[in-house]
Amino acid sequence: MHFRLLSPKGRHKDDQDPATIYSAVNSTLHNISARLASSLTVNAIIGAIRRREVVHRLNLGDSCLGDVGCVRLFEFLNSPSGLHCRESLTELFLTKNDIGARGLLAVVAFLRNNIVLRELCLSGNPLTTDPEVIAEFASALNSSRLCTLQILHNSSLGDPFVQALVPRLTTPYLRQLDMSAINMTRAVVPVLVDYVKSPRCRLERLQCNANSLTLGGARMVVNAIEEGNYTLWKVNLDDLHIDEHDGDGEIRTIAWQEGWRVLSAAVQRNLDYKVQLREQSLALLRHCRALFLRSGGMGGSVCSFASVSCCNRNSRSAGPPPFSRLPVEIQQEIISYLAPSLSHRQRMRIVCFAADITTLSQLGHKSDAARGCKKNLETFVRTGLGKRSTSQQRQPFEGTWRPPTWWECRCPIEAQANCCCLRRWRKERRDMWLTQVACDAYEPAH
Repeated sequence: MHFRLLSPKGRHKDDQDPATIYSAVNSTLHNISARLASSLTVNAIIGAIRRREVVHRLNLGDSCLGDVGCVRLFEFLNSPSGLHCRESLTELFLTKNDIGARGLLAVVAFLRNNIVLRELCLSGNPLTTDPEVIAEFASALNSSRLCTLQILHNSSLGDPFVQALVPRLTTPYLRQLDMSAINMTRAVVPVLVDYVKSPRCRLERLQCNANSLTLGGARMVVNAIEEGNYTLWKVNLDDLHIDEHDGDGEIRTIAWQEGWRVLSAAVQRNLDYKVQLREQSLALLRHCRALFLRSGGMGGSVCSFASVSCCNRNSRSAGPPPFSRLPVEIQQEIISYLAPSLSHRQRMRIVCFAADITTLSQLGHKSDAARGCKKNLETFVRTGLGKRSTSQQRQPFEGTWRPPTWWECRCPIEAQANCCCLRRWRKERRDMWLTQVACDAYEPAH
């Protein structure tokens, strides 16, 4: 039987990307047995991964994997043979693969403590409503640096899935959560309200449209965002089912327009805060590097402003700067004018980070090794697909579908301003730093 992983009629825009594996299964494969289809598909996918030097994206939607194929794929990715893919994979799309509880547990094993994967799509899969399996999934998600999670178009999940997952979410890295069209009802509204109002929520986008939250339930979520959430700037609660207590058409229209007005004002407020926090945090970091970083710094032991100021005052390198001779209270007051939108705790975290010499980029032989790795990646991108070299030491990747931390843009200087890859790489590095110092969300004064 003839089998091709890529159908000539299903070419994808990412097919020319040497770091992308796109699975468009031939339509004849759907007509054979599920087990055989899964085996053929996973063999082809694993073979394609083995032939790639770098894999940033696995687009495996509608690939007939099932639980068996999913388990086998992730066993390979967690093995030494698949390590190069695990260390570079940043986007994973598993849409419509009939993944159930066993397959989800295989995803859990891959996701746990994974600091590279940024986007995971499990839409159109039955998954499970087993609280224990969902708890394992939430635990793995909290230990990762996943930014986008898509679980939509599955009416079998419903309230039990949301009630088991959302209260367990504590990850500060998750930015987008899509739970559209999964048959949620108003019963989960208290869970959503508690989450968006809690400091556990660092979401920027929340998609819950095409569910049955009702107009009253949606308004409760909107009010929670207005009162206690400062990170969400894109929320979708459209296509809600009509509840008998929502009133007639005119009343519903007026109520929805008022809710939309409140939501629009809240998300615009949060977007303004986001821009202010980012700009002021980066500016404060530059100032504090100049004020507090000294060659005789205390490294990772610096944990408070008093110790930073004392270390700076007692520095033997070129003598203490005039700023450090001021009383600590005056120093803090001056710093507060440099970043007025940040809370006192946020400013102090940036000061301690800036004073820690171990947070500077590594130089010397490590940068030389990094430049060697960069040349290897450049050679691979120029030549396209090729056999993976085993003679060179592998380096872990931290970018998303984009270069790792040691990458440098090779565009001419005049063209670097328009380099999309460079802009995305810088944005992720910046966003990760803001998350690490907890300056990614506005902290109101109490």
